[in-house]
Amino acid sequence: MDLPVIPVTNGVLPRPDQGSVKGVFLDRATARLLEKLQGRSPVLLLPFLLQKERLYPVGVAVRTSDMWQEEVFIGERKQRLTALFAQVQGAGRFRTRRFSHRASVLVAEGVEELILDELRPHHPCVDGAGWQPLGGQTEMKSYDDLIVTLYGVDYEGRKPVTLQANLGGLLTPERAHTVEHAIIRALNQYGMCSPRTLAQAIDEESVELRTSVEAGYRLQSPQVFGVTTTGTCGNPLTQLAHFYLSQEVVKGIEAGESLLGSVEQAQRKVMSRLSEELELTTQSTWRVMQGLKKGMLHDDTPLDAHALHKVLGRFPVSPWH
Repeated sequence: MDLPVIPVTNGVLPRPDQGSVKGVFLDRATARLLEKLQGRSPVLLLPFLLQKERLYPVGVAVRTSDMWQEEVFIGERKQRLTALFAQVQGAGRFRTRRFSHRASVLVAEGVEELILDELRPHHPCVDGAGWQPLGGQTEMKSYDDLIVTLYGVDYEGRKPVTLQANLGGLLTPERAHTVEHAIIRALNQYGMCSPRTLAQAIDEESVELRTSVEAGYRLQSPQVFGVTTTGTCGNPLTQLAHFYLSQEVVKGIEAGESLLGSVEQAQRKVMSRLSEELELTTQSTWRVMQGLKKGMLHDDTPLDAHALHKVLGRFPVSPWH
């Protein structure tokens, strides 16, 4: 089966089993395609990875249930345009291995349906369709009780949802914390977390966290510790950095310093205070690794394929399972 493709840049996919979402389609070619089909035939929504400038070949097929025109304002100059809005319903998860262009329409050829429950014994995945992960928590009670919880909202009713697994006996707390962040990253980017996308997300998350530590030390800017493209990591280093920084800035202003002077002075004081209280080295050779592992409680050691499968196998397929 071949299906026309609509790239999705914001990661929003409806639940494959008749889940519904509303979207705006500014691209005229996409709007014409939906207007032509009128919900009679499905189209395939595929995540478009902006940083990699490519389509992820696994997505959700949808049928249009309603369409209407509305005026929208876009860009810095608030340009007014008439855009097509549509409500679409999920009609299954599908994967494609090749694409073609037909009459200016991108087509996924030979699409195959994916039933994630059936794949779990050999290829466990977490489904990100129908909900948006917003954050997470890793809590260790004992060696065998290491709970990773992801928090989010569903797209239809904006109701809170959670996804939870016990990774006790499988990972260290530092590795579990890294996995927590990586699953959120993979779900937001790909709409799905598979062993392969989890491995990629672990690597990307670790690189960005290391970069934030290096930049924080080099620029004497503790406020950048733990900041990545997916948000700010909640850990002792980042939490203390922001808490102490706000304290010192207020003290400087109350002492008659300018705002800029207070911030610069606060940054220097906080860097020294963090290194002392968390017992972090300031030596350039070790400070990034120690800041990541001890200050942020992350372990960037890659997981092998067997461990990746076991980790994802402990999570349910979705918050609704």
